[in-house]
Amino acid sequence: MCRFFAYIGPPVLADDLLYKPKFSLVTAQSVNAGEMSVAVNGDGFGIGWYTPELDNEPCVFRSIKPSWSDQNLKQLARKIYSPCMFAHIRAASPGLSVEEVNSHPFWCGQLMFMHNGVLGGYKSIRRRLLRTLNDTAYDAIQGSTDSEHLFGLFLNHIQDPFGHVTNEEMVHAMTKMFEDLDRLLVEGGVRSHSYLNLAVTNGTSLIVVRYTTNPSVQPASLYYMYGKEYHCRGELCIMEPTYGRPSAVVVASEPFTARRSDWMKVERNCMMIVDETMRFRFQNVEMSIEQHDFETIAPEIG
Repeated sequence: MCRFFAYIGPPVLADDLLYKPKFSLVTAQSVNAGEMSVAVNGDGFGIGWYTPELDNEPCVFRSIKPSWSDQNLKQLARKIYSPCMFAHIRAASPGLSVEEVNSHPFWCGQLMFMHNGVLGGYKSIRRRLLRTLNDTAYDAIQGSTDSEHLFGLFLNHIQDPFGHVTNEEMVHAMTKMFEDLDRLLVEGGVRSHSYLNLAVTNGTSLIVVRYTTNPSVQPASLYYMYGKEYHCRGELCIMEPTYGRPSAVVVASEPFTARRSDWMKVERNCMMIVDETMRFRFQNVEMSIEQHDFETIAPEIG
């Protein structure tokens, strides 16, 4: 599977998230991911960030190169300073091409989206899925990944992704996306499991999901930490604790700082919602297809 992180809070340097931590996405997880059986994620990368003083739309830089060998990313990370950031390193699913349009994150208007995992039966439902989309959602899909088609299903329930999108509208769209996906999988007679760790942001709030249809295993790993401020001082990267409402939140496929006790797991089949005021809430995610008989597929495919 791929690896990713999402950050929202006071502005931080991308370098403090991508390179400096002990188990960072680029320096450690790209070649030695600890919580997946295939340790190398070398099929491209992407980073997306917001600059609110300019506009409310994200800027995204993607590549098919392995993240560890891209000097442009290393230089950019020292200058990107943002209050909301996504980063993703890809391990392509078998049969899906390594192209820039297939690297995450994906974006449309104010929204940015990424996925870690695999949509079981994707090829069986792709044509039917595309037929359900409105013009905006259909046109937003540029590549061939199951991930971007999930984003299309999500966008199908956003009234205007180029306007002001609220946290509650994103929660509604994510809920409807799962309802639509459930129907498509059942109608398509899909018998393989899905592993769907998802993240979406409007630049001021964040939604993440940790989900699988497989009752016999845990979903792919997904952790979060929160506090007053995230920073790196020398070789030490930490989240400063808070005793009230947090100011900063990080969600990641794997803990990347040395102090692992700062991190908590997102619960199984759960949507984690962080609104514009940094209030947390959690919501169960269910699909009826969980009750169907499945073939077994390896959860490390991503």
